Amino acid sequence: MKICIVGPSGAGKTTIAKKLAKELKISAHAFDEIYWDLSGTEFVKNSEETISVGIKQIILQDSWIVEGAYDKRLLPLLLECSLILKMEVPFYLRTIRLLQRYLKSVVTGKRPKETLKNTIELIQFSHRFDKRLEKFLSSNTQLSRKVISFNNFSKAINAIQTGFKNNLPDSLIHDERTKKG
Repeated sequence: MKICIVGPSGAGKTTIAKKLAKELKISAHAFDEIYWDLSGTEFVKNSEETISVGIKQIILQDSWIVEGAYDKRLLPLLLECSLILKMEVPFYLRTIRLLQRYLKSVVTGKRPKETLKNTIELIQFSHRFDKRLEKFLSSNTQLSRKVISFNNFSKAINAIQTGFKNNLPDSLIHDERTKKG
């Protein structure tokens, strides 16, 4: 089972990916951890080689979830996965979440540090993101046929159940039958 979760900054991709990974008992990977060198005090982009190696290491695994905002470097993972979950969350909610993330990082001193400037840039990126992603996914039939839109954990589970009927853990199948019955 290989799943990509894509969506704009502040949509909740990381939270959903972690919950799904726990439920499905597979590993979850944040594309930000491949794209950025998170070891310093500031966000610094990794080298193309480091990004490429990180992607290859994930692809070699039997099952995984990768979440991230679309970047051309994510393409090998999008091509390799069986399902692309496209997270659709209203812009106002994403903005609130990004501002909360910034304030939390200021209070806790989280490193690398979030700056007000980079938070504003993320909000602007998030605003433009939906159209860019839609254009990208719809222009590639190999990708567009794998896309299912969702906006919460329950809908993500339903999409996965539809896409992977024969490869789900018994606990997930039982949980959903219990809810229906």
